[in-house]
Amino acid sequence: MTQTGIVKRLLDGGMAEVSVERVTACAHCSGCGECIYGKEILVPAINRIYAQPGERVVLESETKTILQVTVLIYMLPVAGLFLGYAAGALLGLGQEKCIITSALGLGAGALLSTYLGKRFKKIDYFITGYKR
Repeated sequence: MTQTGIVKRLLDGGMAEVSVERVTACAHCSGCGECIYGKEILVPAINRIYAQPGERVVLESETKTILQVTVLIYMLPVAGLFLGYAAGALLGLGQEKCIITSALGLGAGALLSTYLGKRFKKIDYFITGYKR
């Protein structure tokens, strides 16, 4: 994944604090307040090119890590939903009770996702070039 940002300050150990503008997933912003469009966040990045404060830079992160986080956050609750329904069906429960077990599975998947997400490896960003 590639993003652009501005180096705000240098940190110890060859790191830099970079300001990155977050973009919305919905591709529009009507000011509803639900998205984080236009919000600036500060991320620590490994400063491979020795960029200085004020310079526009290109940030990259490992795609593998991004995909792992995506699977963790989105797929575990969905898997819990389907497994909950399947468990109810295997137990011979009626459709209404299968829906309840699927909701319980969704909740369990969301809780597991939250628990594991807190222990997941932090995403590392690397400054790989200058943005003109």
